[in-house]
Amino acid sequence: MIECKKVEGIEFGLRTLTSFVLLQDGLPLVVPTAFLFNTAKNHKFTTVDTYQNPIKQFFTMIEKSKRADGSFSDWNSLTDREMSGYLYGHLRQKKNLKDSSMQTHIAAISGFYRYAYDHGFTARIPDFSFSYQEADDKSTFLRHISIEMHDVYFTEQEFKDHLVSQVEEIDDFNRERNELVLALGYQAGFRTFEVTLEENMSVEKLREKLPEDKDRLPSTLTFDVYGKGSVYRSVIFPVSLVDRIYKFLWGRAKHIKKGNLICRKNGKRLVDDSFATKLFRECADRYCLRPEVTPKERQRWKKRSYHKGRKCFATNAVALCKELKKDPWVYVPQWMGHTDKKTTFKYIYFDALLNNREGVLAKLSLDDTQYGKRHYTKKGNK
Repeated sequence: MIECKKVEGIEFGLRTLTSFVLLQDGLPLVVPTAFLFNTAKNHKFTTVDTYQNPIKQFFTMIEKSKRADGSFSDWNSLTDREMSGYLYGHLRQKKNLKDSSMQTHIAAISGFYRYAYDHGFTARIPDFSFSYQEADDKSTFLRHISIEMHDVYFTEQEFKDHLVSQVEEIDDFNRERNELVLALGYQAGFRTFEVTLEENMSVEKLREKLPEDKDRLPSTLTFDVYGKGSVYRSVIFPVSLVDRIYKFLWGRAKHIKKGNLICRKNGKRLVDDSFATKLFRECADRYCLRPEVTPKERQRWKKRSYHKGRKCFATNAVALCKELKKDPWVYVPQWMGHTDKKTTFKYIYFDALLNNREGVLAKLSLDDTQYGKRHYTKKGNK
């Protein structure tokens, strides 16, 4: 029998954490328990609390599953077919979970396998398709992506006019810092909790890469960002973002000697890891108060969030790859930290729609992607 028990008061450095222990017949399951602790260590408690139930259900399925040859599955040898059967047969059909809940289960399971691989508990990350839907009509599926992304996506000009221009701070340091916070989401794909992580936006590293120079020429900057999955990803900062960082670094923040550049005026850390989310909401709500904003536009901005800026960055990153003649399938996952091709596909497809890349749309074959297998590959027509 699989059960999950909450454990409070775990001392870790200067922090006290709350996590969960996964038990099988009263004995701890080491790898999933370690994964949940790692999640608690690197994220808010709400994340580990959200993940513990999907992980419990997943290992309950493994405990009960029996193959045709009489053998039992284990998490290290699970096949794609077995994973799809669990998602579609058990969670989708039997438990009737909605898409949002299905995605939570997938995020928890894929996060578990990434953790197991990164920490040497498994030799490979399985290439699961995470299929949980019946074959849909191709046009319906693509239309869904188009509608979803049109609601999410906002342009660089909208970013400046509707968000950055809405930053209201009497203190110049706080104003420039907050403008930079917004830019890190839209122009560099930062997740909200990554903005204030001590490991990110290091003043020392930034000054090493961007030394004070009155004759400095405009340039991009490649910077390592620590984030989801406790791993670093290499992100390219565009010229306009680098200019904003440089101006703040050697201007209002020149007195900051160490730590994260995104800090208080006295140099102390911003401990609220939802700071960026709250800032986005304040600016978006302020914009929505304008009399010229239509009800439809107001509704869109009410639904948008700091994390949606990351999705805009991903779409724009595809366009940048096209401009630089680089393969977006290679570079966008690196910049975003994607581990699943179906995530990258959405942005490649939407960029093609957004920029009228008819040649890309004509050549783009969903049959070669996990999305195609999941949504509309028909029997005998591959």
